[in-house]
Amino acid sequence: MGLFDVDEEAPQGQGAGGLFGGGLAAVAGAASVVVKPLPGTSLAQIPAPYQPHSEDELSAQEREDLEACKAGVDNLRNAFWIAGKSFETMSVGKLHREENPNFADWVWDTWEVSESQLHRLMDEWRVGEALASLGHKPPEFHVRAMTTLRRQTSDKVAITVYDTIARCRPRVTGDLVEKVVSDLGALPKDAKPADVGRRVRDLLSTPEEEAGAEEKSDGVPDISSLNEDSPNGESSQEPSNSKADPLATKDIERLRNTLASLSEAAKKVNKAAARRAIDAQPDIAVPLIQEIGSLLQQIDRAVAIKLPKAE
Repeated sequence: MGLFDVDEEAPQGQGAGGLFGGGLAAVAGAASVVVKPLPGTSLAQIPAPYQPHSEDELSAQEREDLEACKAGVDNLRNAFWIAGKSFETMSVGKLHREENPNFADWVWDTWEVSESQLHRLMDEWRVGEALASLGHKPPEFHVRAMTTLRRQTSDKVAITVYDTIARCRPRVTGDLVEKVVSDLGALPKDAKPADVGRRVRDLLSTPEEEAGAEEKSDGVPDISSLNEDSPNGESSQEPSNSKADPLATKDIERLRNTLASLSEAAKKVNKAAARRAIDAQPDIAVPLIQEIGSLLQQIDRAVAIKLPKAE
C-alpha cells in the first residue's frame, strides 16, 4: 500500500452526502469570519505550478509557497491530489533548490516517496481535483486503476467513469474500478465521455434494475447534460433534462433542501458567536470554522456555473 493509499476495509465516504448533515447548523454564518486556514489544508492554498523566479535564493513568496506545498503533502495524505499538486509546484518552480537540487532525492529524504510514485501523483492530481469538486474523495489507487483508460482516452473520460460508478454504487472499491475498466475494453482516443458514462451505467445495471427502469429512475444524472464549465467538460447539442424529467426533479429538490439547510444555519451563526467560541476554546473553534469555510467554498464552486439570462 502506497503512502497516499487508503485501507480498502476502512469506510470510504462517497459523494458529498455528509455536507448537509447534522453539523450544518453552524455553516452559513462562517463566511464572514476571517480565520486564515492552515497552510496546505485546502487545494486553493496550493499555488499553481510556475517557473522558477531565479536560480538564486528563494524569494519571500517562494518560501511561503514552499511551506504551503510541504504542508499539502504532510497534512493531507489521504487527499492525494493536494499532495500531487504540491509536488508539481515544488518541482516546476525548483522550490527545493536550497535544500537539495535533486528533486527526487529530496522528496525521498523528506517523505520517503519513491520517484515512480512521485511522478504518478503529479500525473493524477488533476483527476483527483476534478472528482473532489464533484463531491468524491477517491484514494489514489482508484485513479491508478484507470491509468490505462486515461492513456487510451483522456482524463475527462476517466472522471466520467469514476463519477458514474460512485453514483451507481454505495461504495467504490479498487476491484470494482478495475472490473469496470476491464469490461469497457479498449476505447478509441476520441471516445465521448457521455457515451462512455452510459456504457458504465449499462455495465453496472442489474437485471432487477433493468426490469424497473421504465418505472423508476436509477438516480444517475446524464453526464452529457453538464456544461463546458463542469469538471468533466461535458457538453451536448441535445437539450438538457426537461422539467418533467425525474432526474431534473430530484436535482431541483436537492437544491431546495440545500437552500433550506443554509437558511436555517444562517439564523444560528453570526460573528459574535464565532468570536466567543474562538475566545473560549480556540483549539476547538478554529478547526471547526476552517472546515465550515471549506465546505462553503465547496458549495460555492458547485453552483459557480453560467446561468441563463433572465427573459
